[in-house]
Amino acid sequence: MESKSEEVNEYSSPKEYYSWRQIELLIETVADKILRSNKRYDAILGITNGGIIPARLIARELDIDHISFIPFRSKILHKEEMPSLLESKKYLVIDDIYDTGNIFSVASNEVGKFNCDFAFLVRRFADDGGGGGCSGETYVGEILNHKKWIVFPWERKMDNVPA
Repeated sequence: MESKSEEVNEYSSPKEYYSWRQIELLIETVADKILRSNKRYDAILGITNGGIIPARLIARELDIDHISFIPFRSKILHKEEMPSLLESKKYLVIDDIYDTGNIFSVASNEVGKFNCDFAFLVRRFADDGGGGGCSGETYVGEILNHKKWIVFPWERKMDNVPA
């Protein structure tokens, strides 16, 4: 277990800025893995806030029209705002990064009783065996294997964009 001083965070960790081109390549990688699995999904559930844009981009690649959101704000799930899910449907839950696994655990415990799989653009480290409440597949675009803070293009303010 990492101590707080060793934890990756946006204030003290070195930053790595992802470009839109990198995002498109990660979207293609994740979508290709899903298409090769021959699985089909009725709807996409994007984890807010980081999963909103990847959810839309992956929906485009998989030709899925129905997108809903799992409402996280300040890393807290707002259950009263959860979309109504049906046991007869298959869901793909999407987030930008699997970092500590905390949000994944909460989300998978909430939707684990439904037919769901997960997709992440990036994962900090290789699978640690923790699966939360979801027994479905997990698709990952890239394993980072480093402790840099990832800054996605949708997180940048225009005056803070590196050259």
